[in-house]
Amino acid sequence: MKEKEVLQTAIVFLVAVFLISSLIPFFTGSAKALIVLSGSMTPLMLPGDMITVKSVNPDELEVGDVIAFRDPGSKPDSFVTHRIISIEERGERLFRTKGDANEEEDSFKVPASNIVGKLIFVIPFAGYLPEASNDKMLFFLTVILPAGLIILDEVRNIIEYSNPARARKMEREQKKAARRVSYVVKGRRLAALILISGLVFTGVVAENLGENGPVVLEGENMVENPGFLPSVYVFVPDDSRQRLAIEPWYGVVPPANITQVTAPENTPAAVSSVPYILPVFWIILLADINPYLPAIAGVLLYTSVFTLLLFPLWYRKSAVGGRGRRVRFHRLFVQWKRTLHMS
Repeated sequence: MKEKEVLQTAIVFLVAVFLISSLIPFFTGSAKALIVLSGSMTPLMLPGDMITVKSVNPDELEVGDVIAFRDPGSKPDSFVTHRIISIEERGERLFRTKGDANEEEDSFKVPASNIVGKLIFVIPFAGYLPEASNDKMLFFLTVILPAGLIILDEVRNIIEYSNPARARKMEREQKKAARRVSYVVKGRRLAALILISGLVFTGVVAENLGENGPVVLEGENMVENPGFLPSVYVFVPDDSRQRLAIEPWYGVVPPANITQVTAPENTPAAVSSVPYILPVFWIILLADINPYLPAIAGVLLYTSVFTLLLFPLWYRKSAVGGRGRRVRFHRLFVQWKRTLHMS
């Protein structure tokens, strides 16, 4: 087996393993996908977002965790996703919850038996896809028509390959075409696009970047956004149990605006303040790892997307023979050596 085929097989195997491991929890029932319908947890999750919750032992839940539970005042298949603000130990654990965007806590206590799972991920706007499927024309254009074309193409292949002589002829023609065609990556253009777009997005992020890093919070603290984009701030205290004592410990600040945050005196924490170009849930996850990571992730994400959208500028098909490919590769190698002053 050729090296290219081995690499392709390995990639397919890894993707298959990833998909299977990701889908198994949904088939076993340990994970559920829910659609956000209200704004009670804004801006952590917005109406129309799809969230993933994973079943968890109620004894392992802590104050600050976001949980999904059966709504005691609604239908059995209706769920609420709110944050735990306190826990009571009375035989069965009882949880006090509150929506991040709500001023008051929930008027009920959530028993452990009502908990469906703990929030583990948010997919922005994915909840609109099931609603879009109700549009017959959109469903036809995005599902029925592509599926029909794929089926027709497979039927055509089956008919053509049913004749052994014709099948062998087609395989020979495909091999000849493959030898005549190569795909060329224009390295200089690709490097220039990555450099230019990276500098542009780094400038955008830097212009709207707040004071990131370790801080000592006082009773009243100001978070300023001097940029032209909304920004998201996240405070991560050294003692995670103090997170909810910081009010509010995360939020969105409009452009050229200031917000006030209250906290216990002399609270050591790390602050991450970045432009609102990533979902708030993602920013919080990254900020928990490192306060500078959300800014880096934003630059990398938008640079990658921009570069991929412009792939016709740096990636093209070239119809040359194998010898032509070897000559071109040799020339590129010589130029690369000269660039690095190796020859």
